[in-house]
Amino acid sequence: MGYPAGWEADVILSDGGTAHIRPILASDGPRLLDFWDRLSERSIYLRFFGVRRGLSAADVRRFTVVDQSVRGALIALIGEDMVALAHWEGTAASSQEGTAASPQDGDAAVRPAGSAALPLDDPPAPPGGSALPAARSGPDGAALVRPASAAEVAFLVEDAQQGRGVGSVLLEHLAAAAWERGIRRFDADVLAENQNMIRVFLDAGYKVARQWDSGAVRLSFDIEPTETSVDVMRSREHRAEAASIGRLLRPRAVAVLGASRRPGATGNAVLRNLLDGGFAGPVYPVNPAAAADPGAVSSVRAFARVEDIDGPVDLAVLCVPPAETTEVVEACGRHGVRGLVVITDLRDEPAEATLAAAARAAGMRVVGPASLGIQNPAVGLNASLAGQMPPPGRIGCYSQSGPLGTAMLTAAETRGLGMSVFVSAGDRADISGNDMLQYWEDDPATEVALLHLETFGNPRKFARLARRVGRGTPVVVVRAGRSELDTALLRQAGVISVDRVPAGFDVAQLLASQPLPRGRRLTVIGDSRALVRLTVEAAEAAGLTVESVLLKLGSAPEPFAAAMLAAAPTSDALMVTVAPLPPQPVAPLAAAVASAAATLDIPVLAGVLGGTRIPELGAVPAYPSPEGAVAALREVVSYARWRSRPLGTVPALAVDLDTARTLVAGRSGPLDDEAGAALLACYGVEVEPMIRVDSADAAVEAARRLGWPAVLKARSRPYRHRPELGGQRLGLLDEAAVRAAWASLRDRVGPDAPLVVQRQVATGVPVVLGSEEHPRYGPLVSFGLAGPTTDLLGDRAYHILPLTDVDAERLVSSVRAAPLLSGYRGSEPVDVAALRELILRLARLADDLPDVARLMLDPVIVSVRGVTVLSAEVVVGPPPRRADAGPRRYWTAPVRAVDPIS
Repeated sequence: MGYPAGWEADVILSDGGTAHIRPILASDGPRLLDFWDRLSERSIYLRFFGVRRGLSAADVRRFTVVDQSVRGALIALIGEDMVALAHWEGTAASSQEGTAASPQDGDAAVRPAGSAALPLDDPPAPPGGSALPAARSGPDGAALVRPASAAEVAFLVEDAQQGRGVGSVLLEHLAAAAWERGIRRFDADVLAENQNMIRVFLDAGYKVARQWDSGAVRLSFDIEPTETSVDVMRSREHRAEAASIGRLLRPRAVAVLGASRRPGATGNAVLRNLLDGGFAGPVYPVNPAAAADPGAVSSVRAFARVEDIDGPVDLAVLCVPPAETTEVVEACGRHGVRGLVVITDLRDEPAEATLAAAARAAGMRVVGPASLGIQNPAVGLNASLAGQMPPPGRIGCYSQSGPLGTAMLTAAETRGLGMSVFVSAGDRADISGNDMLQYWEDDPATEVALLHLETFGNPRKFARLARRVGRGTPVVVVRAGRSELDTALLRQAGVISVDRVPAGFDVAQLLASQPLPRGRRLTVIGDSRALVRLTVEAAEAAGLTVESVLLKLGSAPEPFAAAMLAAAPTSDALMVTVAPLPPQPVAPLAAAVASAAATLDIPVLAGVLGGTRIPELGAVPAYPSPEGAVAALREVVSYARWRSRPLGTVPALAVDLDTARTLVAGRSGPLDDEAGAALLACYGVEVEPMIRVDSADAAVEAARRLGWPAVLKARSRPYRHRPELGGQRLGLLDEAAVRAAWASLRDRVGPDAPLVVQRQVATGVPVVLGSEEHPRYGPLVSFGLAGPTTDLLGDRAYHILPLTDVDAERLVSSVRAAPLLSGYRGSEPVDVAALRELILRLARLADDLPDVARLMLDPVIVSVRGVTVLSAEVVVGPPPRRADAGPRRYWTAPVRAVDPIS
């Protein structure tokens, strides 16, 4: 069996560091011996139930030479060093019946806080027996083979790496690899005193059975992912990724590699910004020229190499020429640097991937390349090319684009807004918007997350994170050129989506400074008739319910404050229009508005004609135009409504998953009608039977079997799913009608077009449901009403899975033609509840079976008394690797834009 390259993964550990996991190789013998030499006697004892001084050549070979099927092993690397091992030992029937498949005594004894199996020639016996029962013998003395679906597992982690979550993440990857090889259960023998290792298994979220015997415990558990195990994995993922960002944004010491004495040089600018920002820790300039010309850069002692620095460095900022980046990254790894900000623009995707891989292998995460830099105003960290750094504030900013990152900083400065952090990802070889969402979820300093995104990277993970984070911290995304699926993803995740950076700050400053509105009622207060009228018109056009209070022109501050207090009980938001008119001072009016707003529990906005900044407004956000203020309020009203709705649940449905998997396994291409119907039946979806006929007599017989009235229709294109083209004959009540329909339809579609007979069902609203395994977004479902008009208008709604009951309701109501389902213009409402249940069943199928590349139910008739599926098209193929499924790993592959499904 070939090397399983798909099992390789870069992972983030619980403290924010990184490691590389891969299958073991025969060439790893020297690494294994070095690893063994670094282990303590205590670690070896807990793993092997005794002390073993060294490994023989046979021991090394037995462990490193595995088939990754019956016997498999993964290792964790940091740099070039093996720091952990994980191993499974299963059995499989061989060509010689009754022959053991190479089980080894001692392979199942397990070690602490992550250890791994090392098969030895003669391992010491544990108290009361061997570490692993030997293969059982039959009556003739031949070894009996254990079930191929089970495997003994063991782990071993270097002492210095314990407590970093290595064992937990290795267990996730070992379980996924073993499952791929047909293993369904793990067994492990652990000394009772080895509580750390026991906790690794018990805390993984699996249902673990325990048996105690002679100071040891046998742990057994099925390794199919469960809701609990996935929740545990994602919780660990969240903490690890947040910690990795925290290490970057709160360094104790910073080095600038490529620091220059030349004014205007990139390295000089970054160094000056770091020094001027007030960072309290040491800042080290690094430049090879310091070897020949010792001295200072910007009055700070310089070093020729990062390894020459006589103290730890948490963050290195790279401003070196592209050709030097590889060497510099390796040097940072050797010195123990914890994170990199790469200002250098490599302009080479393979070089970017190589840089990121080298950094992660050394335990470092990377911002960039082509990054503008990072800022954390609260600690005075300005590790960027930008001279301006906003004051500490509540808005966290992330930008994929350097120029738009500059625009963000400029917009914040212009409006007098503060930031919690600023990160410019550049070419995003590593750190992504998803990482920032993980960090911001728990960051007490960030109350609004503002991101500029060119791509989502891993869209399914983005939707999951944004939806979770958005329940407590609003997420605002600046993204131009959104596709249909991009729009669906942002909407379902509760993200506020805007097209421009200024619009993003319009929303962010309102969210950061004011409470959320409870509804859509807005009262506009002002003393300028024209300005009040413009604001009211803009608000009505935005779908808000508007009242207005027009004060006397030139009113004093007191009437404004009184009008605000009087309108607040019947309003969900207030908009105060301010038109500075000399010689009347505007400061007292602004102060009165701010004072009144501070006593209210609804948002207050100010429209300031001319866009003049008025410091006396305090926390009340000011907007230079009524349209901008109303647009921001409209988005916040929609967000507040989304946040107040229940998340819903993914309903538990009775399905026959084993049969469904059997029906699609190993197949490729379209399923025939019978197989497609059988697959859907596994999910409780019935497809109305149809019979293909090749003569009038056969059509009559089919109609008799299925029941009257009958339908005769063409199955070939363009007539399929296009009743308006005349490819159907409906309401056939008897034999004569069927024969007449046969003759008529043959004249219409030709002598060779396939025809089918089906029972005519109750009238209703025809709809189309679909699912697709999308290359970027993973499994998704779509919904729309059937017919060419709907197709022309693109009136389709999409949802990325999983789908809750609340999501299904929104999906149905989100298409423009949805009123046709609820009694449009006097028609009788149809059974929308049955339609939602059908969508949920389709979503469950799509989520369960990545082998189903495409499924279309067209048409589905939604009647007063339920739904009827008239036709199903199912296409299967090799299952893809889903981006947000399986064990924790980086999402590093560059993702190109993909058109939405049709």
